[in-house]
Amino acid sequence: MTDNLLSDLLAIQSMVRDYFGWSYEADMASANEMSQLMSSTRPYGVPTWSPENRVNSLNLLKMRLQSAKKVVIVGASVEESEVADLGAEDSVIIAADGSVGAVVGFANLACVVTDFDGHPYLDKVADSGPYFVAHAHGDNHQQWKMSMSKWSKLSAPPRLILTHQIAEQIFGMENFGGFTDGDRAVCLALALGVKVQDITLIGFSTAKVGRWSGQTNPVRKLEKLDWMLKVLEIIGLSDQVTTRPSLEP
Repeated sequence: MTDNLLSDLLAIQSMVRDYFGWSYEADMASANEMSQLMSSTRPYGVPTWSPENRVNSLNLLKMRLQSAKKVVIVGASVEESEVADLGAEDSVIIAADGSVGAVVGFANLACVVTDFDGHPYLDKVADSGPYFVAHAHGDNHQQWKMSMSKWSKLSAPPRLILTHQIAEQIFGMENFGGFTDGDRAVCLALALGVKVQDITLIGFSTAKVGRWSGQTNPVRKLEKLDWMLKVLEIIGLSDQVTTRPSLEP
């Protein structure tokens, strides 16, 4: 990913905050709280969640994605028929939050990009091997704390990579750009060295609220999906998104 592209992807975050009237300070508070709680050598009693081991997890995920012939990113509008044969393909899967429910048990599921509203599907794969790219923003701090506490008690807690959406550097966390789980998954792949032409999107749509989306205000969700499309337009993958018909004559 070039510096100019990253700059554009980070700029979208400020535009989205302004559009929806969300607080930068709330985003910062959530990120700082996550960073602080996850800064020890055994956060929540889990050694693999230490800052050093999270760096290792990021590097291992990077190697897995770069070695794949194709990276398939699954969005919330995916139908199970679309992924029926995906587990047998020579590809690696990134699931956007609740869409992981469509690919539970797939051996080539590499990671889940989540802001913690994809339950109950997140819990179904939390102990099965995929990395969780866990995102902190202003109004999800209760959700991520509850999930961290729950997953820490698993016999095999998921390996974590932590992300945020503010301009400052946050210890132990990354900002790869983007906004929704789906387009942040694309930003993640690009940041880890995957070429745009090696990315395939499945289940990305601005025409409807996907069946795998968390509980949400439908009108507000469609507005969020319009911003997702803007991110993917910048990247050059908007042609893989199903869009609702234009209202213009």
